Amino acid sequence: MLLSELLERLDAIAPASLAEPWDNVGLMLGDPTREIRSVLVALDPSQAVVDAAVAKRIDLILTHHPLFFEPINSIDFSTPQGSKLKSLIKHDIALVSLHTNLDQAFLVEHLAASLDLTDIELRGLWGCGFSRRPCALPDFAAGLPKTGARLVDAGRPVGKVGFCTGSGMSLWREALAAGCDTFITGDIRYHQALDAYEAGLNLIDLGHFGTEAPAMQAFAELLTEQFPNLEITSHPARDIFNPA
Repeated sequence: MLLSELLERLDAIAPASLAEPWDNVGLMLGDPTREIRSVLVALDPSQAVVDAAVAKRIDLILTHHPLFFEPINSIDFSTPQGSKLKSLIKHDIALVSLHTNLDQAFLVEHLAASLDLTDIELRGLWGCGFSRRPCALPDFAAGLPKTGARLVDAGRPVGKVGFCTGSGMSLWREALAAGCDTFITGDIRYHQALDAYEAGLNLIDLGHFGTEAPAMQAFAELLTEQFPNLEITSHPARDIFNPA
C-alpha cells in the first residue's frame, strides 16, 4: 500500500479536522509515494521506538505524540530530536502522528470503557459517565485498572465522572459545570488541583502515560483488523515515571 493511500484511510479513522488548532498531525516525515508493508505503532516517537523500527526494518512508525509541534529552524544531529530524524531518513522510515484527532476518534472512548462507567457521553476531547454505585473516592480509585493514581479528595461521593486522556486539566471547569463531581486525567499540577479541590471537584491523576498507552495497544489491534495486508506491531510502551 502506498503511504499516500494509507494516510487517506487513516484520515477516515481519525480525521485531521478533529485535531486542535495548535496540534501537528499527519505525515511528519516520509515520501507519500513510498510502498508501506510494515507499521510500528507507538505512543511516542522515542529513541527506543526509532531503534526498534530500524532493527525490524519497519517502513512506517505511527505514533500518538508528534515528533515536533512547530517548524524546525535547524537539525542538529547531536540533539535527541536531530538524532532521531537522522536515523529515520538514513533508514527510509516514514513517521505519521495521530494526536488530538485520535484522542477524539478513539482514545477517549477507550479510556471510558476502562473506567467501568454507565451512560457514557463523549464530548470531543473529554467525556463523562456515571459510577455504577456512589462511593468514596479512594474506593472508586481502588477499582481502576491502574494502581498508584494520585487522588485529590474534595469529600464528595463519586457519582458523575468526567475523564480526558493525556493532560486534560484545562477542561476541569467544563466538567464541573456539566455536573461532574470527579474528574480523571493526567499531568495534574498542584495549583490546578488546589483550584479544583476548593471548587468541590474530586480528581484522579492516572498519569499521561496511564490514560493513553493501553489505548494505543488497542488501536494497533484495530489497525491489524482493518489492514490485513500490512504487518502491524505494537511497541511495548514504558512509563518513564514508573518503569518497573
